[in-house]
Amino acid sequence: MKDCNVAIIGLGGFAKIISAAIRESKKVQLIAGCDINPEKLEKFKEETGIEKVYDSVEKLLPDPDINLVIIATLPAQHYDIGILALKSGKHVFFEKPGALTPHHITKLIELAESKNLKTSIDFVMRRNPLYFILKTICDLKILGLPERAALENYAHDDSLPPEHWFWDYEKSGGIWVEHGVHFFDLANWLMGMPSRAHGEKIPRETLGLIDRVLGTAYHNNGTVISYYHGFTKPEAFEKTHFSLVLERAYANVEGWIPIKLSVDAMVTPEIQKFMMSDLLLKARSYLPGIDISLGTKLLNNWNDEKTFLGCGKEYRATARIKFTYQLTKDRWEVYRACIRQGIEDLAAAVKGEKNLPEVTLYDAKKALDVAFMMEGQ
Repeated sequence: MKDCNVAIIGLGGFAKIISAAIRESKKVQLIAGCDINPEKLEKFKEETGIEKVYDSVEKLLPDPDINLVIIATLPAQHYDIGILALKSGKHVFFEKPGALTPHHITKLIELAESKNLKTSIDFVMRRNPLYFILKTICDLKILGLPERAALENYAHDDSLPPEHWFWDYEKSGGIWVEHGVHFFDLANWLMGMPSRAHGEKIPRETLGLIDRVLGTAYHNNGTVISYYHGFTKPEAFEKTHFSLVLERAYANVEGWIPIKLSVDAMVTPEIQKFMMSDLLLKARSYLPGIDISLGTKLLNNWNDEKTFLGCGKEYRATARIKFTYQLTKDRWEVYRACIRQGIEDLAAAVKGEKNLPEVTLYDAKKALDVAFMMEGQ
């Protein structure tokens, strides 16, 4: 297959971001859109210049020119549309969560594998070079084992009136499923699946909407992760913070689509060199079009190696340095690049350039498994 032709199903606000991301791609081509709302179809044609539109999934799927469909509808519709798309022989890129239950994700996996079709899901955190840096640090254990992590997400609700589908569990799955899976997948990628997790839901007093959730997950080696999601702020005042504590480092990531990572670490000359050269170079090539700058600040200098003791372990360090990695593009450019990379990665698997995409529905199932732990299911 020379080209990979793509259609978007569900032409809401997120579809605009997807189409903008694909517009900048040289590896996939957006050729069609689908929505039951005639106004959205007309808007899609105006904004993209694409004339091929369909007002139902059933009309779109027989189109032989379409190789891959992107499902960007309400979460409750992901599974049913995914089943139809796979049965029609289309490869599928799902917006998260992919389905509302782990059981339904398993059914999608089984159908895709039985028909030798490729699928992936839009877990954009994995595409971000800053999280790639943390992943490398965790995998190589150069700063010790993870001990603690925390996600604080103060999201906006000023565009989410009480009647919005987001608050309806039957349509969204709730905060843990609709939104939390992004961060569950991130933690699973960094540290593996938790052995157990539990969560709480806090309703809004006036309307009874579940607008805040908090929970704790317990991973291998005693790593404990806390999560808090609150949809209570105006968009201009929202804030997201992810912190990771390792045996010899404190790492902090700022933003829902992060563009800055700081790592306060006790290092040897070898580790310092790695973080300033090899790791930086790999991160710079991780997401095409997105570069990284690095600043350092010496916090302590012990000249000759000094031995330290922590958690019953000895280790050596010559300095304590704060490394600040900064993406050189704004968060919306980074966001589009992450989405584009996910779609292009799936397209590479569709065209036989690789066996599987880097993110699969097995990852989606694991994230949903954690969400269901938080829900007590």
